[in-house]
Amino acid sequence: MSVTSPTAQGGRASLRPEWVVGAIFLAPAFLIYVTVIIYPMIHSAWLSLYEWDGISPTKRFVGFDNYVTLWTSNRVFWIALKNNALWTAVALVVPTAMGLGLALLLNGKLAARGFYRGLFYFPAILSLSICGLIWTWIYHPTLGFLNQFLGWIGLEGLQRAWLSEPSIALFAVMVAAAWHNTGLPMLLYLAGLQTIPREILEAAEVDGATKLQRFRYVIWPMLKDTTFVVLAITFINSLKVYDVVYVMTYGGPANQTQVLGTWMYFLTYNFNRIGLGTAIAVVLLGLTLIFAIPYTRRLGADK
Repeated sequence: MSVTSPTAQGGRASLRPEWVVGAIFLAPAFLIYVTVIIYPMIHSAWLSLYEWDGISPTKRFVGFDNYVTLWTSNRVFWIALKNNALWTAVALVVPTAMGLGLALLLNGKLAARGFYRGLFYFPAILSLSICGLIWTWIYHPTLGFLNQFLGWIGLEGLQRAWLSEPSIALFAVMVAAAWHNTGLPMLLYLAGLQTIPREILEAAEVDGATKLQRFRYVIWPMLKDTTFVVLAITFINSLKVYDVVYVMTYGGPANQTQVLGTWMYFLTYNFNRIGLGTAIAVVLLGLTLIFAIPYTRRLGADK
């Protein structure tokens, strides 16, 4: 007597109970995702088409006028966009290079290696707001460590009001952000370095390759995927920068340290220009997707 398996008899029907159970378990997370992520995104895009102060019960539909205003007549938007571009360029180079250098150093034979790994990673576990407060005190014109240190070593001429001079304030904030953001690239590169087979490095050394040649021809090519992840995360975080600028300079002096995140906040909550603020949010979303989509596709392809 032949026995037919339930799968053969039921076909797709045999999979239905498992599908139902899976849907039940996924439903709460999906509901939260739609409520917290999807709906606010759609609602923000919808609000960007209106002129509204956030208080009155009526809104005036203006179509894409808010976007036209941003691109043609909102001077601070262009300052913020330029600062975001500069911030992103610096962030893609400085914390990434510093993280790679520290990873190479701490991956070798070094006394108290674990201590130094924790020491250099420590700023990354702090929030950017806390880092901003720490560096605000470091930059204080009279009580701050930086100006006092310059005075101790006889370089009084270099003392500055670091967060009050329009020409240097943004770069001063970038230093604070780089101190915080170096830890994650270092950790990712350390993980990538530890996946490289030691036999390959030993073979290159036996063949007479110098340390620079081993890095250029062996280590760096094998860190390609790690570098892609580091650059993608750095790019996305650079576009979202807000808290450290808000804490350290409040967008000043004279709006010279405004970034898209802070200007979106000021337009929305300080000036009650909800349409303009949410239009910046939509612009930020579009810029973020430039790297987010290739990043997620790459991760999916690796699986």
